[in-house]
Amino acid sequence: MQDQASPVASTKRARTLGAPLPDTVRAAVSLPDSTTVVETIDPALGTTAAGWLKVESSALCGTDLDLYQQGLGHPTVMGHHVIGEIVSLSPAMQWSWDVEVGDRVALEEYLPCGLASCEACSQPDVYRFCPDADLWGGQRRVGMLGLHEGSGLHGGNAEYMELSARTVLHKLPRDLDSNLAAWTQPFANAVDWVINIGGAKSGSRVAVIGPGYHGVAAVAAATAVGAEEIVVLGRNSRTSRDRLEIAEAMGASILVNDNAGSTTAALGSHGKGNGFDVIVDTVGLGGPALETTEHLRKLGRLVLAGLGDTPVAEVNLKTLVRGASGVVGVRGRSPEAVTRSIELLAAGNTGLEHVPSIDVGLDGVDDLFRTLLDRSGPSSPHVVIRPAL
Repeated sequence: MQDQASPVASTKRARTLGAPLPDTVRAAVSLPDSTTVVETIDPALGTTAAGWLKVESSALCGTDLDLYQQGLGHPTVMGHHVIGEIVSLSPAMQWSWDVEVGDRVALEEYLPCGLASCEACSQPDVYRFCPDADLWGGQRRVGMLGLHEGSGLHGGNAEYMELSARTVLHKLPRDLDSNLAAWTQPFANAVDWVINIGGAKSGSRVAVIGPGYHGVAAVAAATAVGAEEIVVLGRNSRTSRDRLEIAEAMGASILVNDNAGSTTAALGSHGKGNGFDVIVDTVGLGGPALETTEHLRKLGRLVLAGLGDTPVAEVNLKTLVRGASGVVGVRGRSPEAVTRSIELLAAGNTGLEHVPSIDVGLDGVDDLFRTLLDRSGPSSPHVVIRPAL
């Protein structure tokens, strides 16, 4: 969490507050009826802004689609996987964030309260569990605050974005490729799930259920640590097939299986090794995912990253105990995972350069959401809104 700025530091750095903002900012405003319109907004309405970001990219996540389809509670500038350049900031936050005007940064979606009385915020690196920032709680998150708050520019689907004192950000290398930079947050999720929690390392065998946005990121994380083999399981649909081909281009072996109930058999039929060190379920299979524990090696981990509705079947506890294996649920990522994500992306050994980037300007957001929801949109999971287009 950010510390409070000292008066001395604030005075010293007050000279670098940045240039004035434009009089108006274009933003894609998503409405409760699951449509999006482009509006012109006055940034001067953001009277309590701690800084401003010129948005470079806003990568689309499945959570965005879910919220959009369910119906937003109020008009909202969405987009929570945001990359951009700081164009102005208050002296206090310049010191607190340790950034300068002109720095390129990645934002986390969480806007935690930061209070000493908050159990989550009072512990190092646990702010993502703050009730204010909880997706199933206060929903104080980037891309979820309504147009009625301040300027309303609280998401990445706009030319500029208002930063608050609660914003959590990370510096990015100036020369990091823009397509790779847009992967920072989802790849950080995968780093946490596959490496930090799953325990994948050089020589590991990793299975990924689902070749979507986070599934492809999981392949990249396993690749970055030198996994011996990566197997990706998908379905026999147009989108899934196309994404499996992307995973294959990244070096993964692929399996096609349309029956969720036979996931265990599908993984068991892959006979190149004796079980997996890590199995990551990115789609939320529910019960069928738990049955895959019989294909874990000793000390293996089944990582559940998706929410499923399928009832949980009987789990073979003997298999878990005899193998000292584990089942763990994950959500979001630690700040350390974001730091490592940036380092690995800069090193260039993730394979994410093989993933096509579908770039869309603000005027194309409404059509993009519509086609993705009716499954006629692009197959690549890497869809990026770029306000400058």
